[in-house]
Amino acid sequence: VENNYEPLYEIIPGKENIIKELAEAVKKSDMVYLAPDPDREGEAIAWHLKEVLGIPDEKTKRVVYQAITKKAIQDAIKNPGEINMNLVAAQQGRRVLDRLVGFSLSPFLWKKVAKNLSAGRVQSVAVRIVVDREREIEAFIPEEFWRIKAILSGQEEKGKTFEAALIKWDNEKFELGNEKAQSKIPVNTILEILKKSKYTVSKVEKKEAKGRPAPPFITSTLQQAASTQLYFNTTKTMSVAQKLYEGIELEKGSPVGLITYMRTDSTRIAPEAIEEVRDFIKQTYDAPYLPEVPAVYSQSKNAQDAHEAIRPTSVLNTPDKVKPFLNKDQYRLYELIWRRFVASQMNPSVYHVTTVQIQADKGLFEAKGRVTIFDGFTVLLPEQKKESKEETKYQDLPDLKENAICDLNDLNASQHFTKPPARYSEASLVRALEKEGIGRPSTYAPIIKTIQERGYVRLVSRYFHATELGKAVNDILVSNFAQILDLQFTAEMESDLDYVEQGDKDWIKVVDTFYRPFADQVNSAIENAEPLKNRPYEGTEKCPVCQSDLVIRYSTNGAFLGCSRYPECKGLLPYPEPASDESEAEEMEDIACPDCGKPMIVKTSRYGKKFLACSGYPDCKKTLSLENRWKSNRDGKEFFWPAAIIRNANSLYPSTRTEM
Repeated sequence: VENNYEPLYEIIPGKENIIKELAEAVKKSDMVYLAPDPDREGEAIAWHLKEVLGIPDEKTKRVVYQAITKKAIQDAIKNPGEINMNLVAAQQGRRVLDRLVGFSLSPFLWKKVAKNLSAGRVQSVAVRIVVDREREIEAFIPEEFWRIKAILSGQEEKGKTFEAALIKWDNEKFELGNEKAQSKIPVNTILEILKKSKYTVSKVEKKEAKGRPAPPFITSTLQQAASTQLYFNTTKTMSVAQKLYEGIELEKGSPVGLITYMRTDSTRIAPEAIEEVRDFIKQTYDAPYLPEVPAVYSQSKNAQDAHEAIRPTSVLNTPDKVKPFLNKDQYRLYELIWRRFVASQMNPSVYHVTTVQIQADKGLFEAKGRVTIFDGFTVLLPEQKKESKEETKYQDLPDLKENAICDLNDLNASQHFTKPPARYSEASLVRALEKEGIGRPSTYAPIIKTIQERGYVRLVSRYFHATELGKAVNDILVSNFAQILDLQFTAEMESDLDYVEQGDKDWIKVVDTFYRPFADQVNSAIENAEPLKNRPYEGTEKCPVCQSDLVIRYSTNGAFLGCSRYPECKGLLPYPEPASDESEAEEMEDIACPDCGKPMIVKTSRYGKKFLACSGYPDCKKTLSLENRWKSNRDGKEFFWPAAIIRNANSLYPSTRTEM
C-alpha cells in the first residue's frame, strides 16, 4: 500500500528451472503464442509469462479460442491478437482487493474470535447469505391453514372422476387457518355445508399454452442443473467440465475438446454452431421441431458476454456416439450439456389447458387439465419445474360444459402448517450469488468450497447449515464492517472490476477508494470491538470436570464449551448445535411439548441423530430423546421417560419397547 498498491511477484521456490527452460526456448523462437484460458485469469497468466520470460512486444501474440478443437485452434492461430491489459488490470485489481480484505480482517478475527480463522471480500458475503437464512428459519412461526378438496364426476361420464380444490369461500380467497377466518366459520361447518351442496360448473376456460425451452448453459446454470439432476457439487461439476473442454480421445487419434469454455455468463451462440444444430434438428426430427429463425436468449444485466454459452463443440458428437470413450460422470454431464443446447434451438411444446370452476353454495372450486398437442423441445428435455412455486396439478378432465351438474364422490379437508424458507443447496446458493451480482463464473465453486473448509457452513443432506462458528464470525464482521458484508456494496465492487476490464476505470483508483476508509475501520474495530470468545454459556450444562460455569470458545473446528476456570481446569464439552432442517421436519401428531403444549417436531442433530424439539423454538427450547420413547400396549399412547428408567426397564420388559 505504500507504493500505489503495486504488487510484487516472486517465482515459487523450486520452479526456477522451468522458467529457465522456457526463457531459452523463447530466445530460439521468432514468435511466441500465448494461449491460456480466455478470461481475466488467463489473460493475467499470459502477461506474467511475457514479463518473467522477457518476451519483447514484437515477438508476443495472444491466442484465444472458446473450444479446444482443431478448427478453433487453427482459426485462433491465423488471427492472433495482443494481450488485453484491461483484463490483466481487472484480475490484478481483484487479487489486490481480496488480499487487502483478507489480510486485514483475518488478524481481527484471530484477536476477537479464534486463531487461524479467515475472512474474504466475497466468501464472507456468501456466509452472510447462509446465516441470514438460518436466522429466518429460527425466527419462523408456523401458521395453520387448511385445504379442502372435492372428488367429483360429471353426470355424462360417471366413471371418470377428477379432483377440484376449494379456492374461494363467500367470494373471498379461501385461507382458513388464520384467526380472522377461523372466527368466522369452523372447518367442520364448511364441510357440512359442502356435503349438502349442489356442484354446478360455473365457468370453463380453454386456451393454448406453450412451454419454452431453457437457454443453453452458462456456468451458474450448469452448476445448478448438475447439482439438482446429477447430485454433483460445484467443484466436481467444474472438474468434469474441464476435462470435457480439454479433450477426450475418441477412437484412435488426438484428444477432441467436446464442449466450449465452461466459465461464462453469456447465452450467446456462435453462428457456425447455430447453423450446425439447425441442420441436425432438421435431419433428425420432423420439420415442426425447427423454428423459422434461430432462438436468441436475453442476457443477465451483469453478464460480461466475453465467451459464448457452454455447448457441445459439435452436435454430431451425440451422447451415444461418445459414450464408449467417457467415464460415467463425464457422460452424464456431457449428455446434460448436449441435450440442453439442442433443445434450446427447438420449437416450444404446445398444450391445451382447461380450467374449470365449480360453484357449491358459498364455495368455489377449481380444477385444471392439460393435453399435449405438440411435444416440441420436450422430446429431448423435460420442462424444468420452478422450485419457488407450488406445482400446478394437471389432470385428465372430463368434457364439462357450463351449468353442468357434477356428482360429489368424496370430500376431504387436510390441515397444514406453513413451512420456513428453504435452506440453500449448492444450486440455490449459486443462484443467489448470481442474482445479487456477487462473484463471477470462475469464483462460484471456489467460494462454496472455501466456506465449507473454513467450518462456517456445513452441508447436511445437501443443504447448507450455518455453524455456530459461522454465525459468530458473521455477526462480528457485520457489526464492525457492515459495508464490506453488504450485498449491494459487494455487487458494486464486482461492477467496478467489470468497468476496469472494459477500460472505463483505473484499477488503482478503485482499490484506493475502497482501502483508505476500510483501513481506518479495521484499526478502530481492533481497538474497540468486544471479543466473542469466552462469553458465558447460557445453557444448563456445567463443566464435566469441576462443575463450574462454561464459556463459549471457538477454533477452526467450530464452537465448543470450555471451563470458565481455564487454565486451572481444562474441562471441555461439544457445543450443542442441533442444526436441524425444519424444511424437512416431520410433524409429530399427538405429541405435545411437556412445557408449553405446542407440537413436537423431528429434528436432526449435527451428529445425524434424530430427536424431538418443540415447534415453539426459540421461545420454548424443550427437547426429547427418541430413544426414551415408549408406546403403551394398552391404548397405543406414547410416553417419554428419563433415560435411566428406560435403561432399567428395557432389561426387564424388552417386549414393550417401540424401536425407532
